[in-house]
Amino acid sequence: MAAMIDHPRQRESAPQRRTVACGTVATNVCLCDEHYLLRLDMGAGYPATRAGQFVQIQCAAFDDDPAPVVHEWSADRPPRFVRRDTVAGEPLLRRPFSLAGREDVGGRAILSIIYRVLGRGSAWLSRVREGQSVSVLGPLGNGFTWPEAMTVGLLVGGGVGLPPMFYLADALHRAGKHAQAFVGATTQRLLPLNLDPVVLASKAGWPTLCVAEFARCGVEAAVTTDDGSVGMEGLVTEALFNWIDQGRVDPATTVVYTCGPEPMMKAVAEGCIARDILCQVAMERKMACGMGTCQSCVCKTHAPTASGWAYKLVCTDGTIFDARDLIWER
Repeated sequence: MAAMIDHPRQRESAPQRRTVACGTVATNVCLCDEHYLLRLDMGAGYPATRAGQFVQIQCAAFDDDPAPVVHEWSADRPPRFVRRDTVAGEPLLRRPFSLAGREDVGGRAILSIIYRVLGRGSAWLSRVREGQSVSVLGPLGNGFTWPEAMTVGLLVGGGVGLPPMFYLADALHRAGKHAQAFVGATTQRLLPLNLDPVVLASKAGWPTLCVAEFARCGVEAAVTTDDGSVGMEGLVTEALFNWIDQGRVDPATTVVYTCGPEPMMKAVAEGCIARDILCQVAMERKMACGMGTCQSCVCKTHAPTASGWAYKLVCTDGTIFDARDLIWER
């Protein structure tokens, strides 16, 4: 993956290649309570992807030749539906999932997705098995960027917002950039990662090589949990800004990247703006299409309008936004 040399605020939109493709399940394993790792073999020729992008997955049985929606219709009886999504209650709309990584093995693209089971779609996905086919639309959205002057990237992930941080850590490592991660969760059993049994997470919230997914890229990670079950007891934002405020990084050459619960991202964004540190935010919204058609995934941004703001679409204008451009509504 080539390093991006600019920041989203200055970057002009560039056309991207996307496709609907059939992915073959290579792995679908439980990582911790409610969280799974799905690896999809997308075959040869799959479009290039970047950390911060996402895909839309059809969480229903793949069918190259689906049956018609209506079997019969007459004036004296109601229509009889035969499609699985209407008869069996399978999800009709695709579900968005951020990319946790990509491997290119023997010319074949293997996408990694870490997801949490929260509803009918993700529950269906948790039951797919090796060799099963899954319909994937993507890659979608923009991606994280870093200026040439950046020397340090601070990666802040909360819960299921961690996956794009794994991908970003690898991308920064390949670009020769230094990175440190700050990981937060309510409790250890909801942390979708592998903790080193020897190198422990710091109780003081200092980064160590305690998270295998980051350590393989040489990235140290601070871990926090609300209940103190692993790492520092408290919020991930506390660990992040304690680290920054002790002069561990130069604000002029540091970029903070964040993904996770919106209150956490808001706190990260506002703290970085107050310290004059560039911050990129991976916004999350419920999405029906992922391509700007349904207009369901809006977020409020500063704009040169009479009101001083305008809506942008998370799926096509993002998902990555400059923290200075966002208007937080809650």
